[in-house]
Order: sequence, then C-alpha cells, then structure tokens
Amino acid sequence: MAASAEPVRTPGLAEVYNAHHDFVWRSLRRLGVDATDVEDAVHDTFLVVARRLAEFEGRSSLRTWLFAIAMRVAQSRRRDQQREVHHLHRYESVAPPQSEDPWTREESRATLHQLLDSLDADQRAVFIMIELESMTAPEIAAVLDLKVPTVYSRLRLAREAMRRAVARYLARTKDRAP
Repeated sequence: MAASAEPVRTPGLAEVYNAHHDFVWRSLRRLGVDATDVEDAVHDTFLVVARRLAEFEGRSSLRTWLFAIAMRVAQSRRRDQQREVHHLHRYESVAPPQSEDPWTREESRATLHQLLDSLDADQRAVFIMIELESMTAPEIAAVLDLKVPTVYSRLRLAREAMRRAVARYLARTKDRAP
C-alpha cells in the first residue's frame, strides 16, 4: 500500500500575523518605507496576505513569501510617495536626529536605512533577505522568480554598492567630527 501525501496545512491569518508581524515590519522599514508610514504598510501587506493566503502552495517558506509581498507594498508606497513629491514639489530634509552619543540605537537604525536607500531596489531586496534576514539564495530565487546565479550577482553588486555607501558616510562623518 502506497502512503498518501498529506496536504500541507496552511496557517490561518491570525497565526501568520502573530508569528510574522515583527518580521514584516522590519522588512518594510529596511525596504525604505518611512517610519511614519510603516504601520499602514504592514496593514496593506497583511491585506494582501488575507486575500492570497489560500493560494500559498508552500513552494517557498512563508517568510520569503511574506517578504516578496512586503517588497511589492514598499515599492508601491515609494512610487506613490515619489508621485506626491513630484506633484506637490515638497522637499523635506531627511536628517537623522542628533544626540550627544552619535551611535545611539535610533541613529544607527536611521543610518542603516539611509545606506539601504542608496541601493538599487532589486539589489536592496536581495541584500536584505540574505544579509539581514538570513534567507538562502535558492529561497530568494524561488520567491522573486529569479535564477540562483542572478541572486548571487545582485548580492555581489549590492555588497559593492554598500561598501561604497559606507565609505562615503564615514568620510562625511569624519569631516564633521570635532
């Protein structure tokens, strides 16, 4: 008698939300969603999850599937924001808050987001997934519908761009040092 394969149990929305809210929030911030908009972006992400959870087939991990959705939400928000800025001609300075200790947790986070913003969107997604969320290249390739060598190529380019961005940042901060 052949053993029948049991269907993969898809978790419910509440279970997914409770288990992965923090991951989605972090991912959206790292993908460039402004801190004031991140909760709305999390909400938008989970609205998509609610609509599509029944379609999740388990070909990738739930985290990589959620990251792909969050990435699209972040891209959409950036496009909307760029349109708004273009139409309203509003330019605001985005400077991290200064304190007596230049390496406070919040300033470090703001610096990380500035550095991530310097990356191309495709490279940033791969960089975040591998370097900050410890996902594997095959997982990323499956979620982003890429070939594994493309993932590694984007990672290499992202790392080079990040090294340059860090060097520029350090040169700027060195010039401001007392």
